[in-house]
Amino acid sequence: MKLRKNVSAWAGLAALLALSPALAGTFTISPLRVDFADATGMAVLTVRNEDGKPVVVQTQGLAWSQEGGQDALTPSRDLLVSPAVFTLPAGGSQLVRVALRRDVDPARELTYRLLLQEVPQVASPDFNGLQIVLRLSVPVFVEPRAPATPQVAWIATRDGDGKLSLSARNDGTAHARIHRFSVKTADGAATVFDQPELAYLLPGSSRHWTFDDNNNTRLNAQPTTGPGMAGPYRLEGTTDLGSFVTELPLAD
Repeated sequence: MKLRKNVSAWAGLAALLALSPALAGTFTISPLRVDFADATGMAVLTVRNEDGKPVVVQTQGLAWSQEGGQDALTPSRDLLVSPAVFTLPAGGSQLVRVALRRDVDPARELTYRLLLQEVPQVASPDFNGLQIVLRLSVPVFVEPRAPATPQVAWIATRDGDGKLSLSARNDGTAHARIHRFSVKTADGAATVFDQPELAYLLPGSSRHWTFDDNNNTRLNAQPTTGPGMAGPYRLEGTTDLGSFVTELPLAD
């Protein structure tokens, strides 16, 4: 995963950035996720500096949960990350080692995030712009002792404004990675909306999507008026386990 002068998280600064230069480094990391099968293993990641200047990177292990459909990251000592801080020379690379220093859970997957963040450097006196700090978050999964699989249940409802809400709950013991999904009419002839964005669903957690499909601007969306648009629906999607198709009734 390569990060360059990315300011998408600061959309409000777009107009200012168009007028002022931005100062930021560029680094890449591989692999893009860490999987532990037991507590004795160690993962090794390679961080490379694609820029012509040195960059200082700080690492941190965080516990990862999902609360109210949103990701929550909290400091944790469960992950041992070495080195904690390092300098990448121009065009250079660094090995980062990650180890688990707690027992694996007997029945449920553990989930963390490895955060790699650029340490801002003092800009030169003649620099007149914005200094942007790059941050990269890598998912870390720890398999339980017992076999673990996700079990995802989907529910569609309408709120008081008539917007269509879709909820996915994972009652399994391992995460689900949803690559994309589409809600279609029951016969599959018309697409109500597409959701092309990658989403993780951690064990015991839920996520929610709300779509104003009566006044819809989403990709390939169709209005809900007309035959078959009031439900039931047909849900089609893709996860790490492959493609799935299921009937999606509209709950009261």
